[in-house]
Amino acid sequence: MARTTTHPGRTVRAPQLRYVRTLICDADRLWNLITRPELLGSWLGSTQLSDTQYGGFLVATGPQEHETGLVTTCDPPHYFQADFDNPPHGPSTVLVDVVPARTGSHLILTHGGISPGRVHHYDVFWTRALDRLTQAAAGNAPLSKGTQLPTSAGGT
Repeated sequence: MARTTTHPGRTVRAPQLRYVRTLICDADRLWNLITRPELLGSWLGSTQLSDTQYGGFLVATGPQEHETGLVTTCDPPHYFQADFDNPPHGPSTVLVDVVPARTGSHLILTHGGISPGRVHHYDVFWTRALDRLTQAAAGNAPLSKGTQLPTSAGGT
């Protein structure tokens, strides 16, 4: 006879946000929109890539507020993962998947490890940014020239 043991207390897991969007563009265009520095600024907002650290970035997430981060995993053109850091708040992780679809492509963005007090902030940030990405993917928004990838970070 099997016996089940229970332990008092509960496991606390940091909140996460997950967004799934179907975009009117092929997966290659979507990958470019989410990874090419000259296209990031058109939907994500003010973004700067590090001159000194490959994969390092800074992105404005609100008025007078920004996140620094580092891309920790990248498998083009399928997914990447980045660590966000916004002291004094704890670090969090963003995972972005690009999935080809019969018509268009799917973007799955999961932002996990969020401090409970920051969930609303990130929800507003990502909802607005992904709305702009949807417009850019459909060709309905002007693609402004964003910050170029520095040569030290693999740019040309």
